[in-house]
This record gives sequence, structure tokens and C-alpha cells, in this order.
Amino acid sequence: MKQTYYAKFGTYLEHDISQQASGDHQKILLAYVGIPRYEGPEVDPTIVTHDAKDLYKAGEKKLGTDEKTFIRIFTERSWAHMAAVASAYRHMYDRSLQKVVKNETSGNFEVALLTILRCAENPAKYFAKVLRKSMKGLGTDDKTLVRVVVTRTEIDMQYIKAEYYKKYKKPLADAIHSETSGGYRTFLLSLVGSH
Repeated sequence: MKQTYYAKFGTYLEHDISQQASGDHQKILLAYVGIPRYEGPEVDPTIVTHDAKDLYKAGEKKLGTDEKTFIRIFTERSWAHMAAVASAYRHMYDRSLQKVVKNETSGNFEVALLTILRCAENPAKYFAKVLRKSMKGLGTDDKTLVRVVVTRTEIDMQYIKAEYYKKYKKPLADAIHSETSGGYRTFLLSLVGSH
């Protein structure tokens, strides 16, 4: 990703993050792009429980928030691991980790944490929302639409289509058809597939 960013923009991703973001938002973005992480499906239940406890101690259990702990766990762990942490947290403390993030953080830092959680817990639902937002209102956010369709086609597009239909009562292909035209439409529909 970092090489592609440099090739496209002629600058380093980390440099632009340092220039454009600040505070805890900057710290989480730099950590997220700077730390390689395992993205496989295997999860160690012992580490999951430990992370859930650490997040509780860093947030709800104390006055104020230990943002460093949130940044460490959210940037070093795989999506599968974070989904397991969210589930363990709910089981152990009877609260959604998303609600905890909303109560303990704010601004772009909160948005970054919630994005990681939502992608971890249900990536298809998250990307269905991103696609809807890219086509909603006046004009289409073509960059987002293409980015999501191209990057998710071979990963989980069938699940995204199901989530999109479930939430918006309209097939994703129909939404793309009504918001695009010409070769652009044909290209996107060939990747998404029919209903």
C-alpha cells in the first residue's frame, strides 16, 4: 500500500499523515500503516481475553482514557482478532466495544477506532454502507465506488451484495446501474455481477 501511495502521489504516506492529521488520530494512523500485522483467521483466545481486559482498564475502569492502549491493540491485531476482542468484551463487561469507543474517545480518533471495529466485526456490512454513501445524494463518489468494488470483488463481494440488499432493499447492481453509465457502468457491473 505504501509503495502504491508513493508511486501515485510522489510522497510518502507517513509524511502526508504527519502533515494532515494530529494528536491521537495521527498516532493511530501512523501506527496502523507502520506495523505489519498477521491477517489470518487464527485467533489466540488467551490474548483476546487479555486485550479485552486491557481495553477495559484503559477505558471504562479509569478516569480518563489510556489512548496508547487503544492504539496498540487496534493497530497490532488482525481483524479476526479484533472481532473476537469485541465479542469477548461484550461477554465480559456486558457492553459493546463500539459504545465504549464512543464514550471514551472523540473526533477523528473515534472515527478511526470505530472504522477498524466495524471492518473487523462485519466487513460486508461496513463496505455496503461505504458503497451506499458513495452513491447517495448529488453526484457519485467515483473514487470510493471504484476502490471498494475493485478491492473487494475477489474477497467478499457476494456478502457485501447480500448486506446491501438486506439494509437498503435494493440490489447493489441496480444501485450501480442507476448511478453510473457507459463503459464505467459495464466495468463495475462486470465486477459486481448480477443480482
